This record gives sequence, structure tokens and C-alpha cells, in this order.
Amino acid sequence: MQIRVCFIYPWATFGGVERVLLNRVLAFKHYLPEISVDIYFLHDSGGLVPLAAAMTQYGLSAISSISIISSLDRDYDLAFIIDCPQAIDLCVRRSQRYVVECHTSYAENRGYLANLPDTCERVITPSSIFSDLIRNEIPCLPAPVSELRNFVPWDIPSQEFPFDNCLPRWSRKPILFFGRLDRLKDPLSLLDTFLMLERRRKGEFMLLFCGPRSSEIDFDKEISKRSLKSLSVVLPPVPFASAGRLLNAVSHSGGLFVSPSQGESFGLSAAEAISSLVPVVLSNIKTHVELVKGYEKNFIYPLGDNKSLSERIESVFDNYTGACSAMAAARTAFSAAAFIDDWKLLFQELDIAQ
Repeated sequence: MQIRVCFIYPWATFGGVERVLLNRVLAFKHYLPEISVDIYFLHDSGGLVPLAAAMTQYGLSAISSISIISSLDRDYDLAFIIDCPQAIDLCVRRSQRYVVECHTSYAENRGYLANLPDTCERVITPSSIFSDLIRNEIPCLPAPVSELRNFVPWDIPSQEFPFDNCLPRWSRKPILFFGRLDRLKDPLSLLDTFLMLERRRKGEFMLLFCGPRSSEIDFDKEISKRSLKSLSVVLPPVPFASAGRLLNAVSHSGGLFVSPSQGESFGLSAAEAISSLVPVVLSNIKTHVELVKGYEKNFIYPLGDNKSLSERIESVFDNYTGACSAMAAARTAFSAAAFIDDWKLLFQELDIAQ
């Protein structure tokens, strides 16, 4: 039996939510081909073209049951409103069943949850940690909170990437920061940490940054101020379908991934690194700790403690083979199969036939 769903998001940008939606469609294609998906963005902020290109590269654009739409004029078994409160009234007026998904790690952008109408059937988050945060922030929600876990489709065979090295042959090992260059993600603490590393182990490591820039930080100026221009490579955001290729190249170069982030709803970039078997060093926010559960002492450091961050980076490099093995074990918790289990449970609870 065909199930028709629609995912609604305010802006087509070039960020994590679009990556989540792409991953979901890949999982549906593999596990639940009876799911028909429409994706509706209220505004295009430059993300539609790269998303469409990724869908083509993954062989999704030719599938009639998957569409990017420009207006909400169909009926769905369920609509998923993702941090888009302006779409709630549209669904209510159409008598459209809907749930609200919250993915934003910026607290000020979650305030709309306090004013949800009782027509909302669920508040969905990408992790149990984030569910607990929302329950504590807004205890009087009109609907139960549950999860559709974020994931990386590493367990779908067709999504494996060849280990071709798309990076130059560097004599130094790369330390990758893969995310938005803003104050919440805190790339500046990695710059400061690298100064310690270079003093202690001169000539061994280099910095590799990849992600959209923010007006909050003049990143080129910050690199120059620390005299790290010759030891830093700053890449523009990579296309969706090239993220795996970049991470595989970092793995092939013997590098690692670092996230000093102060807040995440799931930690998708870190999960992508782990899924590509790139060892990680992560700040001790709860979502990061969950990603490496059972291996916290090896890969987690205290948020804001740059000395501990430098020591953890050294330790991971010095035990690189064991770190890669730990990544292979950790990634089983956020597979596509785990997401499909969550999806089936949600539809069962909402009494939507599958």
C-alpha cells in the first residue's frame, strides 16, 4: 500500500536538514519503496540546485514517487513540518495531518514550540538526547515527543564510495573541521588548539576546514592573526554527494575529524565521519557523547578545554588503528536500518496503515 508523505522546510539552503532528507529518501528507496515523498521548501536560498544534483547523482530524480514541489496542493497521509511554524496554519486550514520536527540546535529558534496548536500529533526530534532537552525546555507541549533518529546510510550498499583520494598528497596529516564556520560550531577553538599541537609536535599536522561561512567570524582574518595560513586549507561547502568522498579521502590520508561544537541536535557531520571510519575528537555535549557511546574516554574532551582537546587529538593519532576499529563499532547505532525501525513505530503509533 502506497503511503504519501511531505516534508516541509522554510528554506532550501545547503545544510544538515537537506542532508537528512536526502538520507531518508535513500533509505525509503532501499527499504520502503512504497513510500511516496514530496519535499516542499517555502523559499529557495541557494539549496535547490545542489539538492537536485545530488538526487540525480544518487539515481533518485527519475523515480516518480520522489519530487521537489513548489506548492502544497496534494493530500498526504502525513506532513512533516521541520522547524517551519509558518506552515502549521497551512496544514490546519487544509485539515492535513501533521507532525512537527525540531532539528535546530539554536535555542532561540526553538521558541515556536511553546505555541504549537493541539492539532499537532507529535513533536519529532533526531535523537533521544534532543527529545529530553525539548521536554525540559517546554514541559507543556500539546503532543508527545518521540524520535526519528538521524542516520548515515552507510549500510545501504549502493551508497558506498570508492576510496579515491580527492585531496593532494600532503606530508602532514589533516585535522578536518566539517561544518558551518560560526560561533556555535566554534572553529576558533580548533585554531587555538592547533597552535599548541604545532609547538609540541611540529611538522606532523595541518588543518582542513570545509563548510559554509558565517558573518559572525572573519575566518581568513582569524587564521592570519594566528599565523596559520600556510598550515590551513579552507574549502568551500562540498556538494551533498561529495561529502563521503571527502571523508574517505581524509581517512585515506590518515586524518581525523574534530568538532568543538557547543550545541548539536544530533551531530550529523560527526556521524558522517564515523560512518566513513574517520576517527573523531568531539566536545562533551550530550549528542556527541551518544555518538561514541562506550568509547567516550577515547574520543570526548571537555568543552572549551583546548589543552584537553590537543591531548585527545594526539592520543587518537597515536592509536589510529584502534580508533578506526572503534568507529566501525560505533556507527551501527545510526544506520539506515535503525531509522526505518523508528519510522515504522511512528506510523504504528499514529495508526497510519503501512
